[in-house]
Amino acid sequence: MSTPRSLTLPDGVRPATLETDRGSFATLMAVPDIGTPLGTVLLVPGWTGSKEDFTPLVDHLCRYGWRTVAVDQRGQYETPGPADPSAYTLAELGADVVAMSKALGGYSQLVGHSFGGLVAREAVLTDPSVFSTISLMCSGPAAFTDEVTLQGLQMLAYGLDNLPIEQVYDLKLQHDSSGPAYIAPPEEIAAFLRKRFTGNVPVGLAEVTRRLIDTQDKTDQLAKSGVRAQVLYGEGDDGWPIPVQRGMAEALGVEPQVIPEAFHSPAIEQPAATARLLVKFFHDRDGFTG
Repeated sequence: MSTPRSLTLPDGVRPATLETDRGSFATLMAVPDIGTPLGTVLLVPGWTGSKEDFTPLVDHLCRYGWRTVAVDQRGQYETPGPADPSAYTLAELGADVVAMSKALGGYSQLVGHSFGGLVAREAVLTDPSVFSTISLMCSGPAAFTDEVTLQGLQMLAYGLDNLPIEQVYDLKLQHDSSGPAYIAPPEEIAAFLRKRFTGNVPVGLAEVTRRLIDTQDKTDQLAKSGVRAQVLYGEGDDGWPIPVQRGMAEALGVEPQVIPEAFHSPAIEQPAATARLLVKFFHDRDGFTG
């Protein structure tokens, strides 16, 4: 879960609703004030995250000349979703992202953070024609494998199936805050984190949690998709193990890019450096070996 440092939107970044043939999606959007945008960047957040995880990055990418759109996925925070487990397969979530790109005119530069990277990959495999590039940020090739993480995910999914989501959040917070590295956020941010988590459709969040348990590796299919790929992560990323992310990059035929002084949320921790790496990749075809 990413933790925004501020809830104040930069000038030019605004909430908007993206209408697609698969429904409406809550977004944060920024469009350059001068000239024609160079293209569209579509940002997909991760597990228990939201569009707010990209707020500073939206601003930086827009300043480079890109129309930039960060979304809430279906059932996530401010985007509605059905109380139907079958609506939250990777195939369904990926089809949503395809619809978003089409609604924005196609040929999007697609960026998926953490679990959002798995969804972004599924979208590219569903219809590669509507994406120019895919950037996998602090993401992995498949489900987690270490037993401690898997046990925690299984317990969370079970709780979401059987308890009010508010109670699940309180139990999760109690667990997380007992860790030695926990730093309590400011009161305003703490209130937002609770509102965001409990704003999820419980069935949807439970199923998304299960995707972190059962997703299969489709890196080889992505490498053959014809869509240029990028792998980048914070130097201290504590999501998927860094050797796993490096292995994914190798399978894609690219050199992984490391963001200094960042961890699992470089879009918040180092937005300027993250934007530079993304924009360089959008413009540079020389590194493509697919």
